[in-house]
Amino acid sequence: MRIILRITYALLLMIVAQSCFEDNSGFDINTIDGVVIDTTGNSELTVFQFDNLVVEPNVVYAGNEENLAFEWKINIAPTDTIFDILSNDKNLDAPIAYRPTDAIRNHELILTVTDTQTDIDYIMAWPLRVLNNIGQGIVVATTSDGMSTDLSHIMSEQVTSDFDGLDVKYNVYSSLNDGTINGVTKQLKYYSIYGQDAVLGITDNSIYKINTVDFTLGGTNGELFYVDRPVYSPQALGQVNQGSLFINNGNLTATYFGASQKFGVAFDSEYTVPGIIAGKTVQSPPVTIMFYDEEVDEFVYQPSITQFGDSNMYAMPNSNDGAFNPSTVDDKINLAASVGTDGNFRHLLKDENNGDVGLYIFDSGESVYPDVIPPSAIGYYDLSEAPEIQNAELFVFVDNQRILYYATDTKLYAVLYSTATATIQERYTLGEGERFTTLQIYQDADYPFGSDYLPLNNRALLASTYDENEGRVYLMPLINTGVGNVDVDNIQIWEGFDEVTALTSQF
Repeated sequence: MRIILRITYALLLMIVAQSCFEDNSGFDINTIDGVVIDTTGNSELTVFQFDNLVVEPNVVYAGNEENLAFEWKINIAPTDTIFDILSNDKNLDAPIAYRPTDAIRNHELILTVTDTQTDIDYIMAWPLRVLNNIGQGIVVATTSDGMSTDLSHIMSEQVTSDFDGLDVKYNVYSSLNDGTINGVTKQLKYYSIYGQDAVLGITDNSIYKINTVDFTLGGTNGELFYVDRPVYSPQALGQVNQGSLFINNGNLTATYFGASQKFGVAFDSEYTVPGIIAGKTVQSPPVTIMFYDEEVDEFVYQPSITQFGDSNMYAMPNSNDGAFNPSTVDDKINLAASVGTDGNFRHLLKDENNGDVGLYIFDSGESVYPDVIPPSAIGYYDLSEAPEIQNAELFVFVDNQRILYYATDTKLYAVLYSTATATIQERYTLGEGERFTTLQIYQDADYPFGSDYLPLNNRALLASTYDENEGRVYLMPLINTGVGNVDVDNIQIWEGFDEVTALTSQF
């Protein structure tokens, strides 16, 4: 009986189903012409950061294309669910300023085509990879308000290997980080930190790290130190062999970034380290660092920065055997300091009472194990009569020539001191309304630790100017070795910046 009931029930279901099918076949069937987005050859998209992303989709539609509405959008970060609208045009041509992506996570680019006659959306999505577009070049720190910093970037054949043309990216930092850096940057310097390229910058009360792969902030102040500092009053960044230097509140810290990701502790010393010091980049010198302590009016030297050497600081001994007695050089202010490729220490000092300027030169010292013989005074040049030098604020030594450059607001001078008497000559005058804001020697980011340098490495001045409306960056090639002439006809000028406060080269 159960079997008969089951068979009867199944037959009834078949009759009902057949009846439904036959009923539906009596309705009118209207075919809706859809939209087809042909993505042949566009399964994955790539774009260089800061370049325009151009996509021209092949949209197949049987009706009038004027009835279609388009929307391009992209998520603000890989895997994010928040999207930015890029365009409402059929063809996409929009700048992409998002950070470079890694090999695993990409942005999602979505095209939505809406048939306004039917309100049907047709959606197509692509993975978008953003490639790094910031390479070797010059990092430019600027301020627009005297209170904050933005960073821009220059790539050109003069400062970028295997590169033709010019690519200036303005305000890179703020465009990627939705804001600027607090404080006005007074120095930038490139470092390779534990194998990663970075630029460090300092303001009056902070130090910060920029990851150059994407120009994001890599940390500030205590985040960059294994032991936090009680006060951040940065004075300078520097480099010696196997030691990256940070001078803060009169204290010196040296850390080998090849084996460390952060700065270590400062050297314990009774001396006050100024922001202007001379440091050697050669391996195992008898004396690594030398400076003039303005607080105690002493020349001070430090034989080593490593734990295996003598890292104590010592005052130069009293001696009348040299070109001058280091112990009698009193009441001076540091203007510049450097070490030449000849190993000599060079200190430019200004008398705080009468404004006289003098160039003091020491040899490299000598190592007689287990003792270190301090550097000897071997040269002195009175530069007090140099034109406008009392009014100058920008000074820079050429490390492979006996030349010192200094700049007033509008003029550039060269001091030639290869003979017994220094010669001072004017080398360049700015246009009306411009004033110098920075001055340094152009050097590749890895100088002097690399091997294959660009042609202008150590053969050009890198400077900036401001005319109260626009900042400019100058690359001024130097010609006539030992004379310091500027190749005026080949000066490169990059315009369009806010006031420039610091420059550095980077990889």
